[in-house]
Amino acid sequence: MARRLTRELAGQPPSSRWGSPPPLPDLFSPDRRGKVLQLLTAQPWRAWKGAELAAILGIENVNSFRVQLSQWSHQGYINKIGPALYGPMPTST
Repeated sequence: MARRLTRELAGQPPSSRWGSPPPLPDLFSPDRRGKVLQLLTAQPWRAWKGAELAAILGIENVNSFRVQLSQWSHQGYINKIGPALYGPMPTST
């Protein structure tokens, strides 16, 4: 309650119930695989859909991009979590 009163007195808008998603990182890699790796490692808890990654990168041919993601998972660059779901490779401890 104290946080709510403090926020209202300061004139700040109410916070959303579940919070807003974290912002996407600036993609500075020159190649497509590097940009995908940057996105995956920026939010390692998240399972990314191939279509989401394609939309962020501005890729129109989603089917060929999914094939490329599958190849990268077989090569060990990214982790295929499920059907059309990808994440970063787990770090070894």
